[in-house]
Amino acid sequence: MPLFSCPLDSVAVLRVSGPQGADLLHAQLSQDFQNWPADQARLAALLNPQGRMLADFTALQWAPEQIVLLLDASIAASALQRLRMFVLRLKCTLDDAGDALQRHGLLGATWGNYPARLAPPTQPWSVRRLESGALLLRLPQTGHAVRCVLISDSTQPAQQALQAELAALPALSPSDWVLQDIRAGLPHITQATQQLFVPQMLNLELIGGVNFKKGCYPGQEVVARSQYRGTLKRRTYLVSGAAPLQAGQELVHAADPGQPCGVVVNAAPDDAGRWWALAELKIALAEQPGLHLGDANGPAMDVGALPYTFPAPA
Repeated sequence: MPLFSCPLDSVAVLRVSGPQGADLLHAQLSQDFQNWPADQARLAALLNPQGRMLADFTALQWAPEQIVLLLDASIAASALQRLRMFVLRLKCTLDDAGDALQRHGLLGATWGNYPARLAPPTQPWSVRRLESGALLLRLPQTGHAVRCVLISDSTQPAQQALQAELAALPALSPSDWVLQDIRAGLPHITQATQQLFVPQMLNLELIGGVNFKKGCYPGQEVVARSQYRGTLKRRTYLVSGAAPLQAGQELVHAADPGQPCGVVVNAAPDDAGRWWALAELKIALAEQPGLHLGDANGPAMDVGALPYTFPAPA
């Protein structure tokens, strides 16, 4: 298997610049941005006051006093507008950097598929700065494959050359890239699912997207209550079926056919035409047979295993 490349046009990049950019993110998002090693990415959620997710981000330190946020392109404009509301007197600015900063996904069967100049970090969510100045982020991945995101500046000649090199690699389709995220259990908010979930419904605290020791942020009380009072009744599961799936579709269980038991979060087909999705489901019904798409007579859905486990009920 060679090294595959995929332009991540569906992934937007916002840029936070200035000496107090990290302070803004620390006050508004679910993650700690004050104690942050430069060689680590941060996962975080932007919530409304009711604790529902408006966006999820992967944050990286692009340069001194400059942070980039990766998120789904369908919600980039609304997330940017929301964060700008809270700048106030802070010494920072926010902009959409998608035209300047290019995003490419890389997938190799093993570490050895990567040339030495693109050697990935050793651990998921670790970041390495290449000689050209581009950033290489390693993502969690099922099996032995090694998956990374490379962010490069199209205004820098050395990084322009790197972009041309990536474009010449065998292509991985955008759908296949989404499928890799789904199988790795990495959910993403899109326009179809904004304000539907608290972070734990998407397993965000299990993949490092919630810090329970930091100070307050919008929606924090709801997140803490869900965590410590044992009130969580929904989780995100890996599901699959023969019928096409898309974000925002409802799922219904035969044991309770009168109302939806869940929602498709992200979905993509495999090479054989079977569709896979991350779906938020009622925990009480998720492990019982009888899951269907749309209504109780809709296409049957199977529930599979994620690469991480849920904590035991309190």
